Amino acid sequence: MTITHPHHPLRGQRVTRVRIRQGAAPDLIVRLPDGTHTALAMRSTDYAGAPAEAPPRDPAPLLALDGLRQVVRLVECCRQRVRVPTPPDASMPLHQGDSLYDEGK
Repeated sequence: MTITHPHHPLRGQRVTRVRIRQGAAPDLIVRLPDGTHTALAMRSTDYAGAPAEAPPRDPAPLLALDGLRQVVRLVECCRQRVRVPTPPDASMPLHQGDSLYDEGK
């Protein structure tokens, strides 16, 4: 039989059944490929028929982290090349003609 539980470290390994340990959730005593014995939940193997279902996979990320880092470097490089003047400080009073908006017109 094969270990089918998706998170078991020996998933995919063939083992030999030694005996069944009875209970509410029966365990199998199996012989591992190295000759040692261990207990496995029956549902972790294909002993009872259908193999255990694999958990749903996480969706692939929309953006790769390395790609985002490259974008940040590119933006920083562009900002250094083009020195955009800083907008006037909002706390400083504007003189007539310095207004960004023509108020009252």
